[in-house]
Amino acid sequence: QRNRRLTPRSWLRLLFSQPPAGMYRQPAVYMTGAMMEIEHFRRILTYDGSKLSLELYGGTFTVYGDGMQILSLAAHRITLRGRFVRTDFSDGAG
Repeated sequence: QRNRRLTPRSWLRLLFSQPPAGMYRQPAVYMTGAMMEIEHFRRILTYDGSKLSLELYGGTFTVYGDGMQILSLAAHRITLRGRFVRTDFSDGAG
C-alpha cells in the first residue's frame, strides 16, 4: 500500500462528506460530578429517585443512584442530578 497525497478538492470532499448512516442515533452519556445527561433514547421505562431505565435503540440503559432528580427532559435528551452508583446496559437479546 503506497501513501497517497490528497488533492485540495478530495480533501474538501472528505471534510464535508456525510457521516456514516445511523451515527446520530447512537446513545451518548455525559457525566460531570452530580450531573448526568443521556442523549438518543426512545422512551423512559421506569423512574424513581433511585433508578432510571431508558429504552435505547437496541437495548435498555439503567442508572442506579440516590436522590436522582430529572432537571430537564427533551424529546431525546434527559438531564439528571443526584448521586450515581452504577449503570447497566442490556441489549435485549436475552
